[in-house]
Amino acid sequence: MTTATAVKARPPTAAPALDLDTRLAVVDAAMTVRLQDAVLAHDIDAQHPETVLNYAEIVRLVPTTTGSPVAALLRRAQQQALRPDGWSRDTGTNSRGGNCLEYALIAEARNGREEQEARILLRQVIGSGDPITHINRRITQPRAAQLLGQAAGLADNLNL
Repeated sequence: MTTATAVKARPPTAAPALDLDTRLAVVDAAMTVRLQDAVLAHDIDAQHPETVLNYAEIVRLVPTTTGSPVAALLRRAQQQALRPDGWSRDTGTNSRGGNCLEYALIAEARNGREEQEARILLRQVIGSGDPITHINRRITQPRAAQLLGQAAGLADNLNL
């Protein structure tokens, strides 16, 4: 007769925590690849104007299911910015329902803390000392969505 013996499982070991510089380097490398893909797609579309440029495919959105509430807020704002009339350059909101970067954060935030953290991360991704509203006037719709996506990735990496 055979008897079953219990196998001792090894205790789980936690992966070493990455420091901020390492996490930022990982995000930077991932975004570089995504930007290179976007440039290539744009170049191909520019050579063949009969094809329609779909910004959602260029940006390659990460699924909106995430455990990080600030990342989810930023991804919702990114989805809004990718809609045909979902982004506004010169005003906070426009008649078609589009919002600038700042108003998109306000519209999608569930509370003031999430909004402030999202603003901080967006400012960090932008890397400029100018206010978000001034940056918004100088960028295009795909760039606005890209900045929101980068900030969401950073929020995921920081687990905010």
